[in-house]
Amino acid sequence: MSAERWFERSNQVLEKIRTTQADQIRRAAGVIADAAQNGGGLHIHDTGHCSGEPIHRAGGLLMLRPLRFSLSLETQAPPKRVAQIAERQREIRHSSDEELASLAVQRSALSPGDALIIVSVSGKAASVVEVALAAQRIGAKVIAITNVTYSRAVESQHCSGKRLCEVADVVIDNCGVVGDAVLDVEGVDTAVAPTSGLAFCYTIWAIVAEAVAQMLARGLHPHVYRSVNLPDGEECNARAEAAYRETGV
Repeated sequence: MSAERWFERSNQVLEKIRTTQADQIRRAAGVIADAAQNGGGLHIHDTGHCSGEPIHRAGGLLMLRPLRFSLSLETQAPPKRVAQIAERQREIRHSSDEELASLAVQRSALSPGDALIIVSVSGKAASVVEVALAAQRIGAKVIAITNVTYSRAVESQHCSGKRLCEVADVVIDNCGVVGDAVLDVEGVDTAVAPTSGLAFCYTIWAIVAEAVAQMLARGLHPHVYRSVNLPDGEECNARAEAAYRETGV
């Protein structure tokens, strides 16, 4: 049964993360604890498929904030201009992606000493690499969650020729395969069932759990969201938000 095969393959991926990425997860948690101890922030820029997973979640850190921006303005071209505009966009796409990403980081709340988690399965996009480099130029530390095998099999779109896994300060491998999907199914001409979303959820909560432990060991008190479905959830979160604004942790 295909479902059973998926369970088996996904368990293999999670086990590989557990046995090969623990040191990198601890390093990432240390970067977050350093940021918290020094009054810095924690941000996440996710180009993957579970971008909302750790944001405002019960059991998640209040200090984890999304870094989001758009690389395009949406409008509709006149029919006779479609081909002309498409050609122009092909010519400027990579350079403009890098320029816009750099500008977005410069205008963001990122500051020296902050921690930035960047999530990208292939890590090849010009904008993703530029966000990492621009954050580092500001003085932030970059934690990458990416597929190293996949990344090494594709060509970078950044002018430097580098991929996310080659520029980040800490790299956590999601231990997936090239192309992300893992099941060959008879009658379907491409693989089915990607593992990157599952791997991300597994990894990000491991990082959060370890970061909380490391912050507590340093005498810090990280604020964590409580489920709003519990009787005191909303009141508890309101108190935590107020305390977070005072402490930044």
